[in-house]
Amino acid sequence: MANDAELSEQEYETRVFAAEIGDAPTVDLHGLTVDLAMHRLDEFIHHELMLGTDVIKIIHGRGGGWLRESVQRQLNELKQKGLVAYFRGAQNPALHNAVTFAALHRIKT
Repeated sequence: MANDAELSEQEYETRVFAAEIGDAPTVDLHGLTVDLAMHRLDEFIHHELMLGTDVIKIIHGRGGGWLRESVQRQLNELKQKGLVAYFRGAQNPALHNAVTFAALHRIKT
Protein backbone atom coordinates (compact mmCIF):
# COMPACT_ATOMS: atom_id res chain seq x y z
CA MET A 1 0.00 0.00 0.00
CA ALA A 2 1.33 3.46 -0.91
CA ASN A 3 2.17 5.92 1.81
CA ASP A 4 0.57 9.39 1.73
CA ALA A 5 3.53 10.95 -0.08
CA GLU A 6 2.96 8.60 -3.02
CA LEU A 7 -0.81 9.04 -3.41
CA SER A 8 -2.11 10.84 -6.48
CA GLU A 9 -4.91 13.38 -6.53
CA GLN A 10 -7.14 10.69 -8.07
CA GLU A 11 -6.44 8.37 -5.13
CA TYR A 12 -7.39 11.14 -2.71
CA GLU A 13 -10.53 11.79 -4.77
CA THR A 14 -11.41 8.10 -4.42
CA ARG A 15 -11.10 8.40 -0.63
CA VAL A 16 -13.24 11.55 -0.57
CA PHE A 17 -15.87 9.99 -2.83
CA ALA A 18 -16.05 6.94 -0.54
CA ALA A 19 -16.52 9.24 2.46
CA GLU A 20 -19.20 11.21 0.65
CA ILE A 21 -21.31 8.13 -0.03
CA GLY A 22 -20.45 6.57 3.32
CA ASP A 23 -19.56 8.12 6.62
CA ALA A 24 -16.82 10.50 7.74
CA PRO A 25 -16.06 12.34 10.99
CA THR A 26 -18.04 15.58 10.76
CA VAL A 27 -17.80 19.08 12.15
CA ASP A 28 -20.88 21.34 11.82
CA LEU A 29 -19.88 25.00 11.56
CA HIS A 30 -22.95 26.56 9.99
CA GLY A 31 -24.47 29.35 12.01
CA LEU A 32 -21.15 30.20 13.72
CA THR A 33 -19.14 33.37 13.30
CA VAL A 34 -16.16 33.00 10.97
CA ASP A 35 -13.70 33.40 13.87
CA LEU A 36 -15.37 30.74 16.02
CA ALA A 37 -15.83 28.42 13.04
CA MET A 38 -12.14 28.64 12.08
CA HIS A 39 -11.12 27.91 15.67
CA ARG A 40 -13.41 24.85 15.81
CA LEU A 41 -12.23 23.68 12.40
CA ASP A 42 -8.58 23.94 13.43
CA GLU A 43 -9.21 21.95 16.63
CA PHE A 44 -11.25 19.34 14.74
CA ILE A 45 -8.64 18.85 12.03
CA HIS A 46 -5.79 18.48 14.51
CA HIS A 47 -7.83 16.01 16.58
CA GLU A 48 -8.64 13.92 13.50
CA LEU A 49 -5.01 14.05 12.35
CA MET A 50 -3.95 12.59 15.70
CA LEU A 51 -6.53 9.81 15.27
CA GLY A 52 -5.21 9.01 11.79
CA THR A 53 -8.48 9.88 10.04
CA ASP A 54 -8.35 9.77 6.22
CA VAL A 55 -11.25 12.09 5.29
CA ILE A 56 -13.37 14.61 7.18
CA LYS A 57 -16.69 16.25 6.39
CA ILE A 58 -17.10 19.97 7.08
CA ILE A 59 -20.63 21.40 7.15
CA HIS A 60 -20.49 25.15 6.61
CA GLY A 61 -23.92 25.77 5.13
CA ARG A 62 -24.71 27.91 2.13
CA GLY A 63 -25.60 31.37 3.45
CA GLY A 64 -23.69 34.16 1.77
CA GLY A 65 -20.69 31.91 1.11
CA TRP A 66 -18.34 33.68 3.56
CA LEU A 67 -17.98 30.68 5.82
CA ARG A 68 -17.37 28.31 2.87
CA GLU A 69 -14.71 30.68 1.50
CA SER A 70 -13.05 30.90 4.92
CA VAL A 71 -13.09 27.10 5.29
CA GLN A 72 -11.50 26.65 1.88
CA ARG A 73 -8.89 29.33 2.60
CA GLN A 74 -8.02 27.57 5.88
CA LEU A 75 -7.80 24.21 4.09
CA ASN A 76 -5.49 25.76 1.48
CA GLU A 77 -3.21 27.05 4.26
CA LEU A 78 -3.17 23.61 5.90
CA LYS A 79 -2.47 22.04 2.51
CA GLN A 80 0.59 24.28 2.15
CA LYS A 81 1.72 23.09 5.61
CA GLY A 82 1.31 19.45 4.56
CA LEU A 83 -1.61 18.62 6.86
CA VAL A 84 -4.39 18.53 4.25
CA ALA A 85 -3.78 16.55 1.09
CA TYR A 86 -6.89 17.34 -0.98
CA PHE A 87 -10.30 18.93 -0.58
CA ARG A 88 -13.42 19.66 -2.58
CA GLY A 89 -17.06 20.55 -2.19
CA ALA A 90 -19.76 17.92 -2.00
CA GLN A 91 -20.95 16.55 -5.36
CA ASN A 92 -24.35 15.51 -4.00
CA PRO A 93 -26.77 18.20 -5.29
CA ALA A 94 -28.49 18.38 -1.89
CA LEU A 95 -25.16 19.26 -0.22
CA HIS A 96 -23.66 21.39 -3.02
CA ASN A 97 -22.02 24.57 -1.62
CA ALA A 98 -22.98 23.54 1.93
CA VAL A 99 -20.38 20.82 2.64
CA THR A 100 -16.66 20.40 1.97
CA PHE A 101 -14.73 17.14 2.23
CA ALA A 102 -11.00 17.08 3.02
CA ALA A 103 -8.47 14.25 2.82
CA LEU A 104 -5.85 14.54 5.55
CA HIS A 105 -2.22 13.53 5.44
CA ARG A 106 -1.26 10.95 8.00
CA ILE A 107 1.10 12.14 10.69
CA LYS A 108 4.22 10.02 10.73
CA THR A 109 5.09 8.81 14.22
